[in-house]
Amino acid sequence: MGFFSRLKTPKASIAVLLDKGTFSLNEPLQGRLEISSSEEFDADELRIEVRVNEWTKATQQKTVGQQQVPVTAEQNNVLHQGKLTVAGGRHFTDGTNESIPFSLSLPSSVPPTYRSQNARNTWVMKGVIGVKGRPDVTSHEMEVVITY
Repeated sequence: MGFFSRLKTPKASIAVLLDKGTFSLNEPLQGRLEISSSEEFDADELRIEVRVNEWTKATQQKTVGQQQVPVTAEQNNVLHQGKLTVAGGRHFTDGTNESIPFSLSLPSSVPPTYRSQNARNTWVMKGVIGVKGRPDVTSHEMEVVITY
């Protein structure tokens, strides 16, 4: 492999397919990783990266001169960011097509999906093929609904 090949993401794709659209915090996240490769390379791990974002909005009245004026503030926070390992290292060859099932525990200390006019918790995940010495192969981010 040439030097410049090490700077490029391997020619591969990964997709996360979940068994259903909604999961409970106390049940495993189940689905499969769909992987295809058109290049030979070694992967360190197959994983799912999970991020939980919280958005809040608050409005209060402020007195400006003799007039009451509404003031709104919005805030975005990352409540959780983690990596869930599906499988360890493996060798991919040109033409590889694999479907790898997984069943992973979700972090129970993170609040579930929530939506209201002034607050929102959103669970987002993506599949990743971790490649040592090269950029990782990642799927598109997808939102998943997590309930109590």
